[in-house]
Amino acid sequence: MDTIDIDSITLEKAQKGSHYNILHNGEAICIETANFPLPFGLEEAYGNMFIKLCLSNIKKSKESQELYTFINRLENKLQELIPECDSIQSQVRTHSKYDPILTVKIPKFKNTVSCDIVENDNTPFNIYGLSKGDYVKCHLIIDTVWYFRGKYSYKIKAKKVIVDRK
Repeated sequence: MDTIDIDSITLEKAQKGSHYNILHNGEAICIETANFPLPFGLEEAYGNMFIKLCLSNIKKSKESQELYTFINRLENKLQELIPECDSIQSQVRTHSKYDPILTVKIPKFKNTVSCDIVENDNTPFNIYGLSKGDYVKCHLIIDTVWYFRGKYSYKIKAKKVIVDRK
C-alpha cells in the first residue's frame, strides 16, 4: 500500500454504463493485506459472497492502521474525483466498542467463484470451508465505482485468498 500514491489515482468514465474505472498508473488498484481474522466466516447475500476482515487491535497493529488509513484516504479521494459526489458507501464498518471490519467481495462469474482460494502451502481450499475465526491474507482489487439508487458505491474484490489455519 505504501507504493500507491493516493494523489495519483484517477477515474475514467466507462464507455458503457454509469460507472467509472478506478486507475493507478493506468491499472486497477491491487493491494495485499496482512493476516486478518474473519469474525463471521463466509457470508452470502443477494447472490453475492463476502468475507469480512477484522482490522484487529487497530490501536496497536501497524498493519490494521495502514489498511484502515489507506481505505479512508481512497474513499476521500474518490469523493473528490467524482463530480457532484458528497458521499460514497464505505466498505469499512466502525463501532465504538469493536475493531473496524472491512468487507471484501468474493467475485463470481457464471455462478462460479472466480478468485483463487488456497492454503498457506498453495493447495486449493474450498471456500465453503471458511469459518469464523480463520485468518486470511488477501490480494485485493479495487477497480470500479458506480452510481446506483442515489449513492456512489464501490467494492473491494478478492483476487486471491490465502487461508492460514495454524
